[in-house]
Amino acid sequence: MRIRPMELTSRRGLGLGLASILLWSVVLAPRAFAEPRTITYDEAVEIALDRNLPLLLANNDRGLDALSVSDARWRFLPDLRLGVSGSESFDKVTGETGETSWSSDRSMSASLSSSVTLFDGFANVSSLREARFEQAAGELDYERARQTVVFQVISDYLAFIESTEQERVRQANLAAEEEQIDRVRALVEEGERPVNELYQQEANVAASRLAVVEARRTLELSQVDLMQTLHLDPLAEIVFEIPATGTPDAVGPAETFADLVEIAGESRADLTAQEQRLAVSDERVTQAQADRWPTLSLSGSFSSRYSDALDDDLVTQFDDRQSAGVGLSLSYPIFDRKQTRNAVDRARISRENAEIGLAGFRQDVALQVRRAVLDRDAARESLDAAEARVAAAREAFSYTNERYLAGASTLFEVTLSRADLVSSESGVVSARYRLLWQNRLVEYYVGTLEPDADLVR
Repeated sequence: MRIRPMELTSRRGLGLGLASILLWSVVLAPRAFAEPRTITYDEAVEIALDRNLPLLLANNDRGLDALSVSDARWRFLPDLRLGVSGSESFDKVTGETGETSWSSDRSMSASLSSSVTLFDGFANVSSLREARFEQAAGELDYERARQTVVFQVISDYLAFIESTEQERVRQANLAAEEEQIDRVRALVEEGERPVNELYQQEANVAASRLAVVEARRTLELSQVDLMQTLHLDPLAEIVFEIPATGTPDAVGPAETFADLVEIAGESRADLTAQEQRLAVSDERVTQAQADRWPTLSLSGSFSSRYSDALDDDLVTQFDDRQSAGVGLSLSYPIFDRKQTRNAVDRARISRENAEIGLAGFRQDVALQVRRAVLDRDAARESLDAAEARVAAAREAFSYTNERYLAGASTLFEVTLSRADLVSSESGVVSARYRLLWQNRLVEYYVGTLEPDADLVR
């Protein structure tokens, strides 16, 4: 039996398809049957602090700052240099008979030399202080970066919990609408209600199902945002554990806006880092002014030589032809074409710019705290209003539904009342988590946000 080319091709395609399916099943099977990974809030913070890219870069900058301090410190010590050189020279020589030849002369020398700066207008001292100020600023930047990472985790985690609560509200509403349709169907079958109310209630159920789908999509997207913040594998099955959030404080903290601004001036790591960089600008002015002073250096050297033109051997010549020297070098600038003066002026202008930037940053910090406090107070009032609204909406719906069952109200009124109740319940959830988020936002702007603190305090 002969196999046709088309049959052979189809069999090959079928074989490749089966092989591909088998390969993918082998690759994806461990993921499909693997247990979902449960991550708590504390674990999420640890993961974010370990994997956040800007934080890793800030940590590398800390290492560079430490190297700069080390370089500035070692400049106070003398250096030591070893030099070894060798050469061979060729000379043309004419003999007594007029014939010519070439003679060679090999030589070698070795030396040790060292030098140290005794005085350079305090430029080296200022460079060390500058490096230390930069290192302190880098440490503060790293601390602020940690706070930023933790706050991002808090924001995403609260958004995830809020989405979970919103999805629960929509699920509860769907269950209530499905119960309501049974009541309406019974009333229609008994002839107490027109059939159009049954159709209207079916439309209400469909709308509730759509709301559940949208709420579930929002929940899944919030989980994706949290996974992105933590740099987790998109194909991994992750279950985020929801901690107890408690009830937001209805009274609020005792600190006033002025107190919080004062605390921010002492606690904000990035503000203190800007102050450290202003000190760096002062040191750069000092370094520019150092060129007006003389420079005094101490140097010393030790050397020895060898040449095969002499009869002594290598060891003897190196022992006999030793030499050493010590010297002082003083350099004083008399005229440098205004280079020092211009450098000092540039350093002073840079220092003024840093001072202006620091003043502007202080104002930005105060305004950030003010906005956060105002938004927090507004969120607290919104939560109070939302809770009052949901209590009234619940009573109104109960009354309207009872009237409907008694035949004194219409389904349209019940639908409007239920929609207002669902909207108010959703508003309570939004207001509650907005207040929780605003409380942590105030801590972030004030600079008191602790990476190891609970999600909600």
